[in-house]
Amino acid sequence: MVIKSEKAEKMVSEKPRGGKGIIINNRYLDSHELDNNLQGFYVNELEPSGEIGYHMHEGEEEIYYVLEGNGIILDNGKEVPIEKGDVIYTKSGESHGMINTGKEPLKFIGFIVKK
Repeated sequence: MVIKSEKAEKMVSEKPRGGKGIIINNRYLDSHELDNNLQGFYVNELEPSGEIGYHMHEGEEEIYYVLEGNGIILDNGKEVPIEKGDVIYTKSGESHGMINTGKEPLKFIGFIVKK
């Protein structure tokens, strides 16, 4: 199966996870289309100064791969700078949030895997 970029479902969310600003989620696959524990495949764009609110994952793991931009990940309460090529891995029972500190959108791939 090939999913062309123009077929991705574009969703715009304000104040993601209680954060601030806007995030654009381009959903290529969702859980109802998959035969495994992957809950979805998304390419996300967090606007400059935008934030994904700090939150915990229970019964699932989340992986981000940064494609463009830079920012800060709040990794279990610790601020860690992130940039293109970095991977963020949040296990079940752990918490994270994200801040775009750049002047361009922070673009990243997101995977959520149910345990």
